[in-house]
Amino acid sequence: MAARNAPTTVDVLTDEAHRYYRENGFVRIPQVLSTSETERFRAASEELMAQHGPEIWGAGEDEVQVHFVAQAWLKHEALRDLALHPVVTQIAKRLAGAPLRVYSTDVLLKPGQKDLNTLPTLVHDDETGLPLDGIDRTLTAWVALVDVPVERGCLSYVPGSHLRDAAHRQTHMTSFAEHRPIEDIWPDYGWQPRITVPLKAGDVAFHHCRTVHMAGPNRTDSPRMGHGIVYMDAEATYRPGTEDAHISHMAPGDRLDNEKFPLV
Repeated sequence: MAARNAPTTVDVLTDEAHRYYRENGFVRIPQVLSTSETERFRAASEELMAQHGPEIWGAGEDEVQVHFVAQAWLKHEALRDLALHPVVTQIAKRLAGAPLRVYSTDVLLKPGQKDLNTLPTLVHDDETGLPLDGIDRTLTAWVALVDVPVERGCLSYVPGSHLRDAAHRQTHMTSFAEHRPIEDIWPDYGWQPRITVPLKAGDVAFHHCRTVHMAGPNRTDSPRMGHGIVYMDAEATYRPGTEDAHISHMAPGDRLDNEKFPLV
């Protein structure tokens, strides 16, 4: 098979895709990365995971939702290139309709079931865990570095959930002990449709920080390797919260406008 060349933003972000994102809060953009780029970023992610040892979301060492390495773009030059990839960042800015900064990037690995008892990723939105104010346009780019069919634990989204009113959102947590099941916050959640979005290697799925989503377990013997990049509103400010280890030295209300949060 011939290697694919990287596309341009014009090639991949159609008016229809842009409309779909505004209405549904997520969109899959196929083949954003070339074959060679995907292979480079996957190798870098595997290298980083081996070097740093993963942190774990899950019930314990033997039951995991996902292994991750936080702030990966600050730990590997290739993953810095991914966070600042010209097509990925231009799509993110056009979807947001506003200037953005890099907030964080994580290597995200669901091991194969032959290695561990992998669990579904819990139902959540990203706003709840972000230690930030002023994030109406903030979004995540979920980059598939391998094929991610349904059985390998791809993401599912609740369409339009980014537009639900504030009374049905847990907008902030200062500790994970404050987490509330979504059914307690949004009584109609159980009647909402879900759309499951399998991805091919090189695809990128973008979702708004308020879009409710989840992922299934990896039921295959091959690991699911992806990369999550959060692009925040350029004027966002710090509010102490759950995911703030790398910015806890800042004062509440400070803008995140230094070299660790570059404009894209």
